Amino acid sequence: MTTRTAQILLWMLVASVGAGAGSGAAQEPATGSPWTGPAPALDQLKAGYAAMEEGSFEAALAHYRRALESAGTAELRFQSQIGVGAATAALGRADEARAAYAEALRIKPGNPEALLALGQVAKVQGLLDEAAARFAEAAVAAPDPVQALTELGVVYELQGRHEEAAEVCGRAVSRAPDDLDALLCAGVAVYHLGRYAEAAPLFAAVVERDPASARGRYGLGLAKLYLGDLDGAAGEEKALRELDSALAGDLGERIAAER
Repeated sequence: MTTRTAQILLWMLVASVGAGAGSGAAQEPATGSPWTGPAPALDQLKAGYAAMEEGSFEAALAHYRRALESAGTAELRFQSQIGVGAATAALGRADEARAAYAEALRIKPGNPEALLALGQVAKVQGLLDEAAARFAEAAVAAPDPVQALTELGVVYELQGRHEEAAEVCGRAVSRAPDDLDALLCAGVAVYHLGRYAEAAPLFAAVVERDPASARGRYGLGLAKLYLGDLDGAAGEEKALRELDSALAGDLGERIAAER
């Protein structure tokens, strides 16, 4: 799972805890759980979130499982399953993460966050057709579809579907012109289509916003190279040496071959 997706899922948990804090006792009556006070699931969700923020994924998983044990509403069960999925995904336990996210989606069919998370797990497992289907569903369901569109574009790139990747990543950029992942996705897609004049400004936008982006500089260097700007490409290769020696070496070899 990407850091960005984990942050979104953590935000979901915080939002749920905040929304339920005032009414949790009414929605979730005390059950005599030994874990904590009158709203044990909410308390465990809070503790799980804090553990995720600290990178203590095993501890977070224990809290989310305790939350699930005491969850008295569908919403709390949903958030607990999302938490279990996030923690097991962070631990590299993809099958467990898939099962948790699938259960969350069963509780809330069509939920865009659960769809996005399932797509991420499928991508990690190399199930690209499934990942594409999940991301496409999430892009339709989400109020803000930028991440789902970008993830869909990345999967299309992995499948060699460059035209489709360019289309969906272009849609993501049109919605969020400053989104680095969307810009990179669009740049890679049009680069693979041989549209170097379109790729160069997309990569340049990434580098402008994040000068330490190795992928952005590498893409910009390649685009400049194949537009005939060897000096510009060499400048990107020089900057890239301090960021990613492997990418710098590859770009340097390509420049040498064109001289």
